[in-house]
Amino acid sequence: MAKVYILTGPIASGKTHWALERKKNKATVHLSCDDLMLNLFPVCLGSRHAQTEARCLNFLFGQAVQLYEMGLDCVIDAGFWTGKSRMDALSYFKERGIKAEIYYFECSRDIRLERLARRNQELEKTKKLAYIIDEKLFDRLDQKYEKPLPGEYHCLVKT
Repeated sequence: MAKVYILTGPIASGKTHWALERKKNKATVHLSCDDLMLNLFPVCLGSRHAQTEARCLNFLFGQAVQLYEMGLDCVIDAGFWTGKSRMDALSYFKERGIKAEIYYFECSRDIRLERLARRNQELEKTKKLAYIIDEKLFDRLDQKYEKPLPGEYHCLVKT
């Protein structure tokens, strides 16, 4: 039976890497909110970011429902920064009779900063659309992330 995976974790905690590895090994569709937003809006949205992200997630949820109905696993890679956003996502799928699980990605700050430094260097060499995250932005975003409590996720992934 198909499943929807909802990935949560701070920046550079391994969510996208896990999703892409899963996709290699099992028929899984990777639905990335960052990819969708960057392709639609390749510039910083500023105060409109949260509203646009919510609309993109609504679209991705609809896609996940269709793919689930086709028997395909889906990974929704968006970070789900707040407890409310995670519970809203679970409720959305539960109301539709779809099994969804929250996977929480945990990783040390130092490893995450190392990953971002490598990623930022690679991005400077390519034309790939992606967010460049410096340490100042990293810290600001980390302060916004609400770490889930035990019982608020189905699986802990330590990377």
